[in-house]
Amino acid sequence: MEAKGELEDRYIKLPNLDATLPWEVESVISYALKNPKEGYRRLTYMMIDEDVVYLSPSTVYRILSDRDLLYRYKRSTKSPGHYNFIPTSPHQQWHTDIMYLWLNNRWYFFIAVLDAYSRYIVHWDLLENASAWDVRAVVQSALKKFPDKKPRIVTDNGPQFKSKEFRELLKEFSLKDIKIRIKHPESNGTIERFHRSLREEGLCDQQLQDKYKAIDIISKWVYYYNHQRLHAALKYLRPVDYLNGNEEELLKSRREKLKIAAQRRYEENKRLLSQNDVKEQDVGALPPHPQDLSLSAIPA
Repeated sequence: MEAKGELEDRYIKLPNLDATLPWEVESVISYALKNPKEGYRRLTYMMIDEDVVYLSPSTVYRILSDRDLLYRYKRSTKSPGHYNFIPTSPHQQWHTDIMYLWLNNRWYFFIAVLDAYSRYIVHWDLLENASAWDVRAVVQSALKKFPDKKPRIVTDNGPQFKSKEFRELLKEFSLKDIKIRIKHPESNGTIERFHRSLREEGLCDQQLQDKYKAIDIISKWVYYYNHQRLHAALKYLRPVDYLNGNEEELLKSRREKLKIAAQRRYEENKRLLSQNDVKEQDVGALPPHPQDLSLSAIPA
């Protein structure tokens, strides 16, 4: 048997210094189990914002998938609505509609006004009747909260929104009335999607014993939706962030957190390798960490 020469080339498999650290994996699993209703993307940005761990959505997906946990979390879906007008700032366009709630052996009517740009619920009410005057009062209350705004108002073709009372309100505030196509509710998809979230997330596990209990539950959930819940259509920020106009600052902060965490992860893995059997010259031969590696992990 021929002896190997000392000068024979050795194959060295360089370790991955960007590998997720064990404590990061455990943090993801622990946080996800405490928030079983959230999808992996929303979990990713919740953890970044709360300084739990800084990882990309694909990494969080892989961690949950490897442990057969991914099926527990809802995937976000896109609204099928199509709009010719795309708002570029808050209060350019509001959507409103009526949602029926069966409560205490009778129907009640939930009416909300939603800002299209920020998805923020400007105003809402739970009514025993859905007359033209009732609907007008809800929209009028929303307008009084922002008296200097003149949003387009998108509604369906229900009788309340075609009534004399509603037309007078639009004229009084000099608002443009946008009616969706008949038998095409997708045209009002933003408010329809909110109604779905309210039913599935806010009311699904609740006992709506009476109107006042329902109002209390809805009020708490709407506050959560506006100020805490990360919205898939808003790059996983909160509606209030877009309403206040500080979305770019928050997205920049996330990118910086990911960049710094990637660099620290690289250095920590390199330090751990130096304590093991990998020779110092092999560790030193590893390429430097690409500083902008993590910038593609989050929307701009």
